[in-house]
Amino acid sequence: MKRSLSCLVFLLIVSFPALAQKITYSETDKEDNRDIRFEVLGKVGEHYLVYKNVRWKHIVQVFDKEMKSLNNERMKFIPDKTFNADFVVYPDHVVMIYQYQKNNIVYCKAVKLDQDANPVGDEIMLDTTKISLLTSNKIYSTTFSEDKKKILLYKLQTKNNRMGMLLKRFDSDIKMLDSTRFYIPFDDRRDVYSDFDISNDGTIVFLKETTTNFRDNVNNLEITTLPLRSDSFISRPVELGDKYIDEVVLKIDNLNQNYLVNAFYFAQKRAGSVQGLFSAIVDKSDLSVRRAFNVFSDSLRSKISNSGQFRFAFDDMFVRNIFLKRDGSYLLVAEDFSQTRSGNNFNRWDYLYNSPYNFNSDYYFSNRSNYGYGYYRPYNSYSNIQSIRYDYDNVMIAGLDSSLNLQWSTIINKKQSDYDTDNFLSYATMNSGAEIHFLFIEKERNSQIISDQSINPLGALTRYPTLKSREAGYQFMPKLGKQVGVRTMIIPCIYRGYIAFAKVDF
Repeated sequence: MKRSLSCLVFLLIVSFPALAQKITYSETDKEDNRDIRFEVLGKVGEHYLVYKNVRWKHIVQVFDKEMKSLNNERMKFIPDKTFNADFVVYPDHVVMIYQYQKNNIVYCKAVKLDQDANPVGDEIMLDTTKISLLTSNKIYSTTFSEDKKKILLYKLQTKNNRMGMLLKRFDSDIKMLDSTRFYIPFDDRRDVYSDFDISNDGTIVFLKETTTNFRDNVNNLEITTLPLRSDSFISRPVELGDKYIDEVVLKIDNLNQNYLVNAFYFAQKRAGSVQGLFSAIVDKSDLSVRRAFNVFSDSLRSKISNSGQFRFAFDDMFVRNIFLKRDGSYLLVAEDFSQTRSGNNFNRWDYLYNSPYNFNSDYYFSNRSNYGYGYYRPYNSYSNIQSIRYDYDNVMIAGLDSSLNLQWSTIINKKQSDYDTDNFLSYATMNSGAEIHFLFIEKERNSQIISDQSINPLGALTRYPTLKSREAGYQFMPKLGKQVGVRTMIIPCIYRGYIAFAKVDF
């Protein structure tokens, strides 16, 4: 009996470290306390890289495995007037694509960086554009394929009811594979385009939504592809029947050679409440479409609603993530999000279709936002700016099979709010293979703890011990973190008003 008890104690002692987390903090830099943009890039070689933009300075800070800073110097080859940078991270190098303006010319260049953030080879000119005085200089957008072997650079210009598209595809060595230019009809009151995406074989994919009138829900949806080295688009309608949708999300399933389309749907042309989830699988070979409308049950609505008004339970839900599985099934993640400005509630139309078009007749635009960028200002220093309240509440994870049937749904209950910044709200995900972890801040007795809850492929929810640190005073920003290893994340945090970065080993 004593031996059995001793074995049990030994097993508990041995297994305990597997449940604990190890947190390693970087030191803070006094220059990184205000108006800083940053993005965790990931692990390159044996180092961890973080991009920082402090005023006119552009820096890629290099950390070793103990989060000791090895390099935090300004990249002198980057012009002061660089206003945007995108990154493609590989195991042994990083491709940096940046834009800057000189006089009335916008330049787009690329450069390779090694694990020490030093340039490898010469900078490469990708494209230039002459702009007018009133034109926004954010012209180019960048995306890349899942395997990172294809990089897409594109710009979209609307003028005189036409949209001009310049599409350039590159390989991982920044060698151009092809360059095409198209002009298509465009109605800025009715047409909405999704982000452009690119598959592993280099095919460009995007969605076009068409409404009957501005601020109506969408009843016409079209998917368009452009294979590599092709000079013509291939378009097919995605039938919606008598249903209406908004916020369409496109996901490329490279393994199963499909395109996934998901959106919440409505029964009415204008306003109304979300009825359920519209999903479609588009076969890559012939663009044939399989679709499904999954109605949200009252039992699911009751789990989401905080007010007891089940009808409106999904009206503030937005699709955040889609995780693919080998058999063609997938997990869809949506989050309850809203904001209030000076007592006025924004609805989903304000978020989705607040028209970006203005009086400018030579307007370049991009739908793709800088999802990875964090922006930190410790307080609202402009007294004339209206205060904004951000609310990030419950998260829904839904499991759909390869036939688009809604198999299960699970709710992660949370309630978060803050004023003037949402950097400390929402969640981060970590994919450990067997499960997806959701990390988010919960307030407990005026202190912040990081909750760790995971979902497995069958929808079972597991609550892990909260993220604990021996050091006090750190405020984590989980949603701006990034997974850099199988069970490792780097999460930005604030310490005494300065930015620091925490490496968390689970």
